[in-house]
Amino acid sequence: MAQQLPPLYDQLTVEPDRFIPLEHISYGEGTDDPHAHLLDVDQIYEANVGHDYPYIDHSFYYKFWNFLYYLQSRTLINFLQYFRYGFRLRGKENIKKNRHLFKNGAMTVSNHTFRWDMSGVFTAIGWRQLRFPIWRDQLAGKDARRMHTMGGIPVPESVADMRKFYAALDYYHKEGYWLHFFAEESRWEFYTPIRPFKKGAFVFAKRLNIPIIPMAYSYRERKGILKWFGKEACVTLNVGEPILPNPDITDKNEQIDDMRRRCHEAMVKLAGITNNPWVYNQTEK
Repeated sequence: MAQQLPPLYDQLTVEPDRFIPLEHISYGEGTDDPHAHLLDVDQIYEANVGHDYPYIDHSFYYKFWNFLYYLQSRTLINFLQYFRYGFRLRGKENIKKNRHLFKNGAMTVSNHTFRWDMSGVFTAIGWRQLRFPIWRDQLAGKDARRMHTMGGIPVPESVADMRKFYAALDYYHKEGYWLHFFAEESRWEFYTPIRPFKKGAFVFAKRLNIPIIPMAYSYRERKGILKWFGKEACVTLNVGEPILPNPDITDKNEQIDDMRRRCHEAMVKLAGITNNPWVYNQTEK
């Protein structure tokens, strides 16, 4: 029986040196919502993301585990990802040579495709610290403590708590932290196309006046000794040139949409995709 292709893969084409993984992934019947949360979180804790949640956490507990997890991600995880996922990094020089653009901070944006994808972003940016929005249900699963103390800020449901969410991102930006957004919103395991983007990341980039660094994961077939360490495809994180607001566009909303479009186009190119089936703002048409 032929394997059912994931959504829109019949329209997908990539560069000859890129690999399209089709094994070890499942998307059910093929959703038409590219932001859908397809992975269930095994609930271990109660995800108490309400009025009392510490969006800005100054506790000793938080600082202690934040230090340990960041140290671990820059050492042990940085080493293990090369075996677990065959990790490779391309384009890090685009961060180094543009350091002068990051005096006020920066925002990284990448596709969201496997469990350790944040580790690759940490490798790309060096010892800088990140703060990043997360799906609130993640705080009920086995990675809850790591998600929180590594800098994950859950997106709340209520309008009142959204103010605290925005205030937290503003606070950490002022303290010198970079921000990271998965603009696709949800994780689809080893999904090759770049899905449409939610505009929230680009609203923040414009509001804080910070450049966007596009990053995109592409895939390689697992070969040789790497077959001993896993079955999924190997991954390469491709880092692009920073994206700045277009000064010729005076309307704020048009400028935000322009950055979103250019970021999406950059990530499609970085991923080695020659025909991407999703349009950057497709879910808003």
